Amino acid sequence: MKAETVIQQAKASFDRVLANEKYAGIIRDDRHLALLLGMLNVQENSSILDLGTGNGYLAFPLAAQHPSVQVCGLDIAPEAIARANVTAQEQGLVNARFLAYDGLHFPFAPASFDLIVTRYALHHFPQPDAMLSALHSLLKPGGHILVADPMAHGNDDRRLIDSLMTIKGDGHICFYKQAELAELFHRHHFAVEKQIISHMRYPFPRNDAYNTLFAQTSETERQMYQLSDRDGIVWVGQIEVGNTLFVRQ
Repeated sequence: MKAETVIQQAKASFDRVLANEKYAGIIRDDRHLALLLGMLNVQENSSILDLGTGNGYLAFPLAAQHPSVQVCGLDIAPEAIARANVTAQEQGLVNARFLAYDGLHFPFAPASFDLIVTRYALHHFPQPDAMLSALHSLLKPGGHILVADPMAHGNDDRRLIDSLMTIKGDGHICFYKQAELAELFHRHHFAVEKQIISHMRYPFPRNDAYNTLFAQTSETERQMYQLSDRDGIVWVGQIEVGNTLFVRQ
């Protein structure tokens, strides 16, 4: 599938679900938010990019906690971006702004940011090498990028988790295994500074496609992700989330 097609699929999906309070409740996790904010050493007067900002889950607390910094939230979902800008105005956060973009071309000059953060977005990028090359350019020397994204189990050889996610039709590309994640960033001159593993669980909508795929899974695969089918709803009971702080080299 072409990159533009994947991005349009994701754009349509997220403009819809980001306005849904039920979805927002599923991905909201105050403990995870606190973990991510605690991993950062935000410097005075720095510039921060929140890539795949959605509803501003990271952008808003960063702007509120650090009034001297400039925070830019970037996303492909224009309706979510419009709502975030209104919220920023309502909250008086003059150091927060939100922009929509095409998912491929970043609207910034090189060395624009000291820090980039991204939560639950990496698996949607159809051209990861081009993206990381661009992010390396956008960061100032010695800058950091904090990536929080679910990871495929190391023994998930047939990528069951990706098959489940693809059914959603929201532009999912892949969850990286831990070794794949490290290699991808190393290839683009980023080094791991720290990593903390957390966990999440996720329900898939009541859907025959999920139930059919679940019926085809082995007991070993079900144990990998604590996969279950409760009253026709397939649950991933546990998936590791890699919260990784990389430094630009």
